[in-house]
Amino acid sequence: MAWSPLMIKYLAFLFNFLCAVLGIATIVINVIAIEQIDPKEQLILGIYIAVGSIVFLLSFFGCFGAIKENICITWAYATSMLIMLIISIVLLFVFRMHFDEASLTKLQRTFARQTNAFDAMAEYQTKLQCCGVYKLKDYGDASINVPSSCFDTNETPYKEGCLSKMESHHEEVLKGPKMVGWMLMVIEIGAFTFTTILGVYFRNERRRSYY
Repeated sequence: MAWSPLMIKYLAFLFNFLCAVLGIATIVINVIAIEQIDPKEQLILGIYIAVGSIVFLLSFFGCFGAIKENICITWAYATSMLIMLIISIVLLFVFRMHFDEASLTKLQRTFARQTNAFDAMAEYQTKLQCCGVYKLKDYGDASINVPSSCFDTNETPYKEGCLSKMESHHEEVLKGPKMVGWMLMVIEIGAFTFTTILGVYFRNERRRSYY
């Protein structure tokens, strides 16, 4: 059964509204997460905040076009939403890769400055309760004495490496941003699809009015 123009219009309006809601959610969740991430790794979350802000503003643009049945605004919105959808997909694919690679690079560079006289890894090992990049044995392999920051208050050495600890920390902190990112992508697909259908309908109606 073919969908009526009114149903398509309401669905387009619904997905635009959901885009506005998820745009706000994207901003709020990423603002909360960005405070728990190293400043050098905050760029991608900042981009997500920008995407959420743009999607939120665009949703009003789309609603206005649907209500006024304006073909130019509707097509402009559909094009803009397609661009935001592509950006969202790219961000989701590079999201985990960005933090994993940044963590490994940061720890390797810090460990390279580790000496018997200078505990460069102290900040990470004390905060994350870990030892070495991969494990405690990293110090033996590098012929460096195990520093005091590798031990807890009972003088028991931490067994887990800092890389796995950091990845677990990122996984926990970024759980919200990733979830809302996937939800936003799905809603953007819906908004783009129904707005495009609506734009085609408006265009056909305009053509019919010429005859």
